[in-house]
Amino acid sequence: MTRLNFKELLKELRLKKDTLIFCHKNPDPDTLGSAFALKCVLELLGSKACVCCADKPNPKFDFISSPSGLVAPLESVDGYERLIAIDVGSASQLGAYSIFADKINLTIDHHENSSRFSDYYEDFTPACAMIVYQIAKKLKLLKRLPRHFFECVYAGLSGDTGCFKYSNTNPSALIMASELVVSGIDFADINYRIFDSKSQGEISAIRMAYENVVMLCDGALAILMVTNDTKATYGITDDDIGDIVNTVRQIQGVLIAVTMKQSQEGDRFSISSRANAEIDVSALCATIGGGGHPRAAGATLMEGDPESAFEKIRTVFERGINEYRH
Repeated sequence: MTRLNFKELLKELRLKKDTLIFCHKNPDPDTLGSAFALKCVLELLGSKACVCCADKPNPKFDFISSPSGLVAPLESVDGYERLIAIDVGSASQLGAYSIFADKINLTIDHHENSSRFSDYYEDFTPACAMIVYQIAKKLKLLKRLPRHFFECVYAGLSGDTGCFKYSNTNPSALIMASELVVSGIDFADINYRIFDSKSQGEISAIRMAYENVVMLCDGALAILMVTNDTKATYGITDDDIGDIVNTVRQIQGVLIAVTMKQSQEGDRFSISSRANAEIDVSALCATIGGGGHPRAAGATLMEGDPESAFEKIRTVFERGINEYRH
């Protein structure tokens, strides 16, 4: 695969082509914000652009995809001249759309352990949305872009830095945030929507988390398994548990928080992990085919039996705790 420098990336994006932009599965504010911000840029450059995702986003993120929304579920990508994946670290992160991975022309990503499954541009920024902002800035488009562009970039930046609380927050992120605030966006409303607005189902999910989390390694490792039976018992949905790993990581003394979410089909578990210490959970997730950031990573474990799945995950992350301690 060919690595593009920034100049080559800009040259490619200037080309007027009907473009389909892919988000990663289980979409968060950064993949959505980056995709819809890039859509604004491409449309200003004269291209037609649409955004797709294998999974339906949490309704609380509708303000990012409004007003155009995501394209309908895809059976084919015929008719598009250019396919771009954004904030997608590996083909598997495309979810059901991984069948189109070999057709993707360009990946724009910020993950340090990206598998680089297509020609790519990467910059290890706190959020992928920062790359899109720099694209628009270099192309001198900022004064012509709609307000929605700045809202999307801020959503991505705030989302991936935990509202600027995570260790990946650096001076560049804060400088860019200040520029976005100066643009006139309602940043307080965006932060409320992403972090503080909770549905009744999400409140039930928080209760479920505290009642079912398993504490290991003298409280340093917290693992929460959410099976389909658990969802039924508490009356919660996958949307309700989308961000539940951050509830688990708030427990005092926890160094690694892990959630295991069983698929509706029951044949696999989605793994999310967060580190509250200098432990590379991305490297740990890589041992089971996943990846991400040093302190925030995930994987898909193809295992249908909950007990077996739990033991595999426990072994992986206990090793991380033990290596950190020694």
